[in-house]
Amino acid sequence: MRLFVSVIATTAMFFAASVAGAAATFTATASSSGGPISALNPGDVVTIDITLGSDGSAVFGLGVSAVGYNPAIASFTSGSVPANVLNAICVAPGTCFGGLANTTGSAAESTANVPNLPEIQLFNGVSTVAVNGTGSADQGVITLVAGDPQFQIVFTAGSTFGSTTISIGANDAYGDQVIGTGGAVEAATNAAVTLTVIPEPGTALLMGLGLAGLASAGRRN
Repeated sequence: MRLFVSVIATTAMFFAASVAGAAATFTATASSSGGPISALNPGDVVTIDITLGSDGSAVFGLGVSAVGYNPAIASFTSGSVPANVLNAICVAPGTCFGGLANTTGSAAESTANVPNLPEIQLFNGVSTVAVNGTGSADQGVITLVAGDPQFQIVFTAGSTFGSTTISIGANDAYGDQVIGTGGAVEAATNAAVTLTVIPEPGTALLMGLGLAGLASAGRRN
């Protein structure tokens, strides 16, 4: 569990604001440089745009990650993350107020966490003052205007064929949570993106001919 959880559990109990729940909702949209994400070829580049929304309840801590994928099928290439999220107001470009600051830096960090699966850390922040933004005012990482996705991660399809699913959001098993008033862990609706790598047409043809040859040899024997 990340450090901010224990920090917020200690500090947030001093705030008595009444909240309905600090739920966070993540949505993700994926696009590919080649085929569709359900039929990628090795080397295809997949860009995933991620948007964070909230019901406007008090948030004192937030961790966001993308986890659980098979790097042999799709490997993490790069990421862009915001300086802060859940802002009450932003003056484009670059000046936002009332938001929660990100401590991960200017780009996503790739690590291996407790479940021994890859993790891309996108956001980690705490505050002793309640953050009540909904995400609608946040500036995105694409053109720095409200309404753009706040996060973007890029994958490259590998040479291993198959499917892998990336879970995106406040992944509790990795210590990423939404912390509300009193240190309570609030509900989060995560997103998931499944990427499937298939053989290129030439490779598939060779594989098919090889299987046909084996079948024919078996019949002769």
